[in-house]
This record gives sequence, structure tokens and C-alpha cells, in this order.
Amino acid sequence: MAEENGRGRPPSHPRPDGVVDHSLVATMVHDLKNPLSALAGNLALLREELVGQTLGATATRCLDDSVVLCTRALMMIQAIADVDALEAGHVVARPTRTRLRPEVDAALALVEANVTARALTVEIDVADDATAIVDGRLLAHVVQNLLDNAVRYAPRGGRIVIRAGVVDRRLTLEVGNDGPPLTEDERARVFERDFRTAERRAGARLGRDFGLYFCRLVATAHHGSIAVESRPELPTVFVVRIPG
Repeated sequence: MAEENGRGRPPSHPRPDGVVDHSLVATMVHDLKNPLSALAGNLALLREELVGQTLGATATRCLDDSVVLCTRALMMIQAIADVDALEAGHVVARPTRTRLRPEVDAALALVEANVTARALTVEIDVADDATAIVDGRLLAHVVQNLLDNAVRYAPRGGRIVIRAGVVDRRLTLEVGNDGPPLTEDERARVFERDFRTAERRAGARLGRDFGLYFCRLVATAHHGSIAVESRPELPTVFVVRIPG
């Protein structure tokens, strides 16, 4: 029997080479995703049951917040699974002809409650017939992560701009907001896997996080790149470029 430490748990044995136990991560993601998916389904059913009913402002806000938080948690769980799989080489980009506007609209629907609650203006510059040769599933998660990040960091009553299109057979996706700009140090480190941990210790800019690292992995899997830039009236713009 393994000797237990002072807290009554078997001692841990971290790998000195930093290798992740992917089977453990997969198990944890599976165990977390199932109850969260069930919770999301129950919330959807509850909303249907309450159609036509008069709810107080607090109850309405609580229900909306629960849907938003549950959706965000599911996105985080999926991002963990995708990052783990991408790092392990279990997932590769499988580019096919993909329509861009539906992916943007789907991502926007996931943050609609927060957009409304914070009175944000969202401008979309994506042609209805625009397409690109990309892995649609992975691109959808990139758009979700970038938009979620923009919503969290835009000021109340602020502005978010989403642009996507193909020029010279290269896809360019931009998601920007008029929130505070990143410092030079943040620009250099924002796509690192451990950036969120470091910032949490520093107590600043929580949320520029794991999702951005995932976006970098997806861009790399497509032989592309991701960068943070600035535009007039948009201090922070995340730009993904993927060759065709």
C-alpha cells in the first residue's frame, strides 16, 4: 500500500519532463462534460416551460446568468479536451470548404445574453457567401473563444467588431474590442499556455487565458498564425491568418 502524505492522500509523482497524463485529462473532461450537458438541457427545458409566464426581474436574470455560465463552462471543458488532443497529436486539422458567417452567428448566439446585459454593440463584417478551406469544427471553437474574450473585456456600452474573409487565398479572421489595450509584456505572452496562471497570481487581467492558447494551436495546425494588433478605435484586435 502506498504511503499516504499528511493530508491522507497518496503522494503525487509529477513527471520531470512535463508529460501530461492524457488518459486522466480525458476522464476528467468526460466526467465534467456529462453533468454540465445535462444541466444545459434542463435549463433549456425550464425556459420552454416558463414561456408565457411572468417572472420577476431577479428570477429572469438568474435564469439568463445560469444559461450563460453553463454554456461558458461547457466551452471551457471542450477547450481543455481539444488542447489536450491537439498537443498529443490525436487531433489534426481536416480542412474542407467552410462557410464563415454561420460559425460567427453561432458563436454570437452563445454570448448574446452577456452582450445584451452589458449593452454592447457588435458589428459583423462577414459576407453571407464567404467560405474558406479550414477545419470547420476547430474554426468554430476559435471564433467562440475570441468572441467570448472580446465580450468580457469590452467596456459596458462598448463595441466589438468581427471581420472575416479570404484575400489571395488566405483567410483573415479579426475579433476586436474597444477595451483597454494589452501591455507589451502581455502581447508577448498572451498565447502561452500558462499565461492565465501567471496573471491570476498577479491578480490582473483574468480571463486572457487557456482559450487563446487553444486558438494558437488551431492556427498552427492550419500552418497559420495568430497575433494581437490594434486598429483605430479598437485597441485590442486578435487576428488569425490561415493560408489556403
